Amino acid sequence: MSRHQGARRCRCGVEYRPPSLEGSVIVSPLTDKFSDFNSRFEFAHRLALISDDIYETTKAACRGNYVYNDPENALCANCLQRVDECTSRINAGNILDPYCDDVDPDPSCREAAAIYLEYFGNDKYVQGALHVREGTIEKFEKTNETIHYDLKKQDNECYSYDIFSSIVYHKMLISRKCDVLILSGDHDFTFPYVGAEQWIQSLQLPVKNPWKPWFVNNQVAGYRMKYVKDSYSLTYATVKGAGHSIPLYKPEEAWVILDGWLASHSDVSDF
Repeated sequence: MSRHQGARRCRCGVEYRPPSLEGSVIVSPLTDKFSDFNSRFEFAHRLALISDDIYETTKAACRGNYVYNDPENALCANCLQRVDECTSRINAGNILDPYCDDVDPDPSCREAAAIYLEYFGNDKYVQGALHVREGTIEKFEKTNETIHYDLKKQDNECYSYDIFSSIVYHKMLISRKCDVLILSGDHDFTFPYVGAEQWIQSLQLPVKNPWKPWFVNNQVAGYRMKYVKDSYSLTYATVKGAGHSIPLYKPEEAWVILDGWLASHSDVSDF
């Protein structure tokens, strides 16, 4: 889309001008609701959350579909129940963290921080100390749930609440001058790196820089590879030991990989 294209007005009253997208940073993305959710099964096996026996039996019974399985396939359902028994009490944000109850999390859980931050952000004395203008926003919250994907909500001209897959948009960008950085924490069970690598491979991009480690303080911080086609580039990197919210778990590593990627577009770099 060109920046010179005219703006159009949606029925909901929001003026929309197509963006001139020249680059993007995407962290722990939900890109395709089949491959990303389905990849949890493969991830669970790679990270030793399920045994070889459970893995092989489930793989044969479910024939590669561990999300939208046939309700008449009782053998697959039984196998998936065994998988669930092994993984349901695993922290999806980071499998190395203790499991936290979403409804009533222990104060020591990382997830509990979001609850306390919302209390803090909505306290009138705090807002006054920060010189927040009254009425600027109705409620401060960690995540804007009003735009969260929802199967039950009807789409409108301005917003789709449930896009099953956004891979098609990534394919559209390939023909443009655009640089993309995609990051995955290698201990993220929410949207595992396995699914990210699968849909990136489906783009069938030529590899410029093959898989190799990257470093912080002379220690391996993760692995990365770079794809290039004409004026389009996609750099994919994992962050070792990080979970779903990469900056929360590995702030220094997150800064180093982002800073290096940004610098590579202005200086001569082998990033």
